[in-house]
Amino acid sequence: MAIVELILPELKPDQASLEELVRDWPQFMAKLTNPNPGILHAFHGWVLTEDGRNVRDENKKVILFEWDKMESFTTFIKTSRVTDFAKSVGHLFTGPPRPQVFQTNISTKNAARALSLDIFRLQVQGLEAAASAIRIWDGIYSYLKKQHGEDVIVSYGRSQNLEDELVVGFIAWQRPESAGSQDAKLDAMWTELRSTGELSRINVSLEEMSIPPVGSTAVEP
Repeated sequence: MAIVELILPELKPDQASLEELVRDWPQFMAKLTNPNPGILHAFHGWVLTEDGRNVRDENKKVILFEWDKMESFTTFIKTSRVTDFAKSVGHLFTGPPRPQVFQTNISTKNAARALSLDIFRLQVQGLEAAASAIRIWDGIYSYLKKQHGEDVIVSYGRSQNLEDELVVGFIAWQRPESAGSQDAKLDAMWTELRSTGELSRINVSLEEMSIPPVGSTAVEP
C-alpha cells in the first residue's frame, strides 16, 4: 500500500505567472519539503492531454507526492508551513489547490518515472460504487500485467481526505506505443468502469524533485 497525494492547481493564464512559477519553483517546494514532513518521493510536471484533447499550451500543472503514512499528511496539512506556502504562491493560481490523497495498491514512484503516464479519476456516488470501481481496477490490473508484464505499471486506490468518493488509477507504460493497442476485453472493462461514475483521463509528463530525506533537519536550499 502507498499514500499518494495528487494536486492539480489552476495556474493563471498570463505569461508572467507561468514565468514566475517556473523560475521560483525550487524555492516554493523548499517551503514544503525542507525539513521533510514525511514525503518519500516528489514529482511535478504538466498535463499533456485531457480526455484526448491536447492541452500542452494551457499550462496545467500537476504535482505528485508519495507519503510515508497518512498521519504525516494529516498532521502537516494543519501546520503554518502549509498556510505560508499557500500565501507565497496564491497570486499565481486562480484558487487554493485541493490536495487529493489516495491509498493505492502499490507505490506510484516507478509509474511517475515512466515515459508515459495516464491518470484516471473516477467520481462515484457512495461506498458501494467505490467498491465496485476498485473491483474493476483489480481486473484491469491483473489483465494488463498478464498481457504486458513489466512493460506496464498499474496503481490505483480510493480517496482518503475528500467528502466525495474519488477513485484514482495510474497506468504507466515503459513503451508508450503499447498504450494505443486495440484490446476488446480491456475496452469492455473501461466501459464497465464508466458505468460506475464520471471518469476523466489525463496524460502527464513528470520529473522527479530532489528532496531531503524524511526526518531531516532544515538546511538552506
